[in-house]
Amino acid sequence: VMFLSLSDGRVHEVVQTEAHSFIIAEYHPFRNQPHITSISLDTSSKKLYVSSRSELVQLDVANCTQYGSTCEECVLSRKPYCGWDGRSCTSRGALQDVVRGNYTICSEIKARSSLLSNFRNQEKMVILSPQSMYFLSCPVLSHHAQYTWHHPGGVLPCNHLEDQCIFLIDNMSEAREGKYKCESEESGYSRVLEELELQLSRTSEAGTLGPTVWVCVSALMVRSFCSSFY
Repeated sequence: VMFLSLSDGRVHEVVQTEAHSFIIAEYHPFRNQPHITSISLDTSSKKLYVSSRSELVQLDVANCTQYGSTCEECVLSRKPYCGWDGRSCTSRGALQDVVRGNYTICSEIKARSSLLSNFRNQEKMVILSPQSMYFLSCPVLSHHAQYTWHHPGGVLPCNHLEDQCIFLIDNMSEAREGKYKCESEESGYSRVLEELELQLSRTSEAGTLGPTVWVCVSALMVRSFCSSFY
């Protein structure tokens, strides 16, 4: 495992195998984009120290809770300091595959299917006025996964807005009614992150996306599209 500093002040945590390199995590230690002068890892505490000419920042590289709430997600992260302990992704977990990220090893854990995802909520009902706008959103948990919105009419594209997978309903109509679900897929592992049903209001009581909200969301989308994560 290597920690690589980039010219814009970011740090990549990378696992290197004979076949390929895999970016495990990306860190933004500084608010601005200074030149990084040194990187040092304390292996006992799992703390990474990153310094510039004027700052020294400590990063916790064993923050395992952010690498999923299922065994499969924890293993797919390939995080060398994290593993699955039967209940959560933790620094004390024994189950991990850094080289291949082979999540099928989770079948060794009997309780793998008993833990419900924090993001898997009950299906929600949303009632919208005719011709109104609405944003579908689900969390982006891994930048190595593919995210799509599914509807009886087909598969819908997903735009990434910060850490969210966004799809815009720009003109609500009967054709847009039905159940929607957001799915992620990574290395053959699929998961439903969000489910909801959209219905068209037959009255004037349903709310629409107000002008102020629309301006704010539009500004965020423009900012997101103009910046590059990778």
